[in-house]
Amino acid sequence: MLNLMKARRMVRNFESQPLDDGVAVDLIDAARFAPRAGNAEGIRYLLLENREVSDYWETTLKSDDRNNFPWPGLLKAPTLILIWVNPNEYLNRYSETDKLKTRLGGNEEAWSTPYWWVDGGMAAMSILLAAESKGLGSLFFGLFEHEPNVKLKFNIPEEFKAIGVIAVGYASGVQRKSKSTARNRLTTKELIFKSNDA
Repeated sequence: MLNLMKARRMVRNFESQPLDDGVAVDLIDAARFAPRAGNAEGIRYLLLENREVSDYWETTLKSDDRNNFPWPGLLKAPTLILIWVNPNEYLNRYSETDKLKTRLGGNEEAWSTPYWWVDGGMAAMSILLAAESKGLGSLFFGLFEHEPNVKLKFNIPEEFKAIGVIAVGYASGVQRKSKSTARNRLTTKELIFKSNDA
């Protein structure tokens, strides 16, 4: 697993070759085993393949805007997996008897850390690692201002909020790195807080 984590990189240039049947569902199945607060069932997935991928891009990146798009190879990814969370499912779960003492069942503001976002991120990482384990490239990116239009286009219930999108496919050729990769990673030692007594 550690080797998978170290090898995984975001891919922005894909082949258009479709995934084998069932592979995308296997990736989502891997995410079912990611940790979830209280085992709440508040995460859903929108799986887009074939024509639906084109519909997604037509909704979020009109044809006229594609000439200046810096990652044209991303548009060739044959599969998109959109991750959605429903905070109400967490409120309902934490209103059940075994969780009442937490006082988190009343409203979203009660959660100092909204665990639907945390759990959605862990589900996303599970998909990214599962893709890597199958020799596939993947890229996580945000919906941002496109969320309302995507929800409308693909009939996502209003109570769901987007974690983001994962493009999955076969990596193509040389990957042009984003400018972010020029930033240095902190060392492990720099990442760890030490108590004053240590």
